[in-house]
Amino acid sequence: MRNKARYLILLPVLLGFIAAQAVSAGSGPPGSSSNPVVTKSYANEALKPVQERVYALHDELDSLRGKASELRIALDRLNEPVFSDVPVEHWASGDIRYMVNRGIINGMGDGTFAPGSSARRCEVAAMLVKALDLPVAGAEANFKDVSPGHWAYGYIAAAQKAGIISGFPSGEFKPDNNVTRAQMAIMLSRAYGLEKSGATAGFQDVRADYWAYDAILSLADNGISRGYPDGTFRPVISVSRAEVAALLAKAMDPVRRIKQDLSE
Repeated sequence: MRNKARYLILLPVLLGFIAAQAVSAGSGPPGSSSNPVVTKSYANEALKPVQERVYALHDELDSLRGKASELRIALDRLNEPVFSDVPVEHWASGDIRYMVNRGIINGMGDGTFAPGSSARRCEVAAMLVKALDLPVAGAEANFKDVSPGHWAYGYIAAAQKAGIISGFPSGEFKPDNNVTRAQMAIMLSRAYGLEKSGATAGFQDVRADYWAYDAILSLADNGISRGYPDGTFRPVISVSRAEVAALLAKAMDPVRRIKQDLSE
């Protein structure tokens, strides 16, 4: 009974304290020391920037997932051969893929590339014109064996106009003849303005008085062709389609060029 009386005496004091807190609660912003009561509407407003940032991060994450998926697909494609006869392990696979992706070379129409087949003069002319993005429309070829009906007429004409190719003393271009390694060197050196710098010692089968000596040395000096392991260049043999892809890819992209000492 005595304890109940004590609580009754304290009750007015407690009610007064609560009333004072309620009055002071309205004097400051919700959540402050003077107003610890946080309303739902205030909390929603205060958390709005955080919510917006979370939503933005969620969108960024979705975007990254999409890009990761695209990257996986691209990597998978890199592990797939471009042509049925050019496996990923083929020595020129990367250069062939580089050229195909840029629309410069094509296959044989049956899913093959025939990398070991000899490249023809008309084919190389077309590749060079595409690589340099030379205008074809309106160009005229001055070779008596290249008629306007030839599939490569425009390319041959554009290459001749640019000074990249020249014919034979007979006035012919011989478009279906195979391209020799010496001829390829001449075409590339003209197309890309390559010059010999003396960085290499040369090749034992290419004398200084050889008609394509400067052009051949310019390929070696610029890291485009090292020749063969025995120190020869073999200028008179036909260049293969794979070799053309590799040589042209290195001429186009300096990053792909040979960085090692070329003097061996």
